[in-house]
Amino acid sequence: MRLSARVTALLLLSLTLLGGCVSTPKSRPFNAAAHADLKQIEVLPMQPTELDVLMVNNPGHSFGLIGALVAESHLATRRSWLRERVEAKQFDHVETFRSAFAEAMEREGYALSWPNGNVEAGKPKVARNMWGIRKSYPGPSEPAAQALLDVNFGFVRLASAGSSDGAPYRPTVILTARLMDASGKTELFQEVITHNNVFPNTGDTVQVSPDPTHAYPDFDALKAAGTAPVDGLEQAFRRVAERLAQLLSRA
Repeated sequence: MRLSARVTALLLLSLTLLGGCVSTPKSRPFNAAAHADLKQIEVLPMQPTELDVLMVNNPGHSFGLIGALVAESHLATRRSWLRERVEAKQFDHVETFRSAFAEAMEREGYALSWPNGNVEAGKPKVARNMWGIRKSYPGPSEPAAQALLDVNFGFVRLASAGSSDGAPYRPTVILTARLMDASGKTELFQEVITHNNVFPNTGDTVQVSPDPTHAYPDFDALKAAGTAPVDGLEQAFRRVAERLAQLLSRA
């Protein structure tokens, strides 16, 4: 009997973030005055991500392999439930983010392009760090591009910080964003944005407060809410997109 790759990844992620064993990417605010002429931005394909349901600090993980397997069996049921709700709403978290972000950036005076698609196709080949940030950058695919935007979801779930009454399930998103010049050599901006921070040791991130409407004390409450939790996820991705555009504002 052994842990699946999914369980192993979740355990490693939780232990790493909860233990403070990883440094948050260093914040570099955007210097709007220095880049007043920046307009055309090419957005690079994201790493693939899948929506999930997770209890961080799950008590089952304290009981070794058997506990982790029991916790995973519960998660599998909850994952299936979420998949059904997402399909019923025809919800695409990446497309939702892209649409909201493009609209918000247009209001800021930018023109975005995704010449290579939203998400990296096929088996991922791009070397990234644990936050999803690329270790090197290609030249732009479009000659007009003045900068490259590396944006990724590191965590996309209906998540609870634990089993206590004060840790409800909420839409949870961790996004990393890094803007490079067209050569891919000079960093112009870098931030981590967190919507509902369930990992208190992630360091200094830009916080987006969750809507209290979409807080569910336990999984039974999630199920009873029908597709409302998916509405909450949609709102979360839109809020994160709009916050990222604000951080790149030249107003």
